[in-house]
Amino acid sequence: MTKAIRIENADTSTHKVRVYRENKNEAGEWVRRDEIPAAALDTPTQMLTDYVHSGQRLVVEEVA
Repeated sequence: MTKAIRIENADTSTHKVRVYRENKNEAGEWVRRDEIPAAALDTPTQMLTDYVHSGQRLVVEEVA
């Protein structure tokens, strides 16, 4: 089942966030696809809308 997901930078700090899309390969391992750039959520209230399903997930990471 595919689900629409919204991720918001709800913090007022200056910390930056990246959202990566990962897909499951034939071996059942999660793989980050380099041809799809990470979405940057760098400013407060910035929002991303994307989809997840059994073969795709979103990974949220703070930029160091």
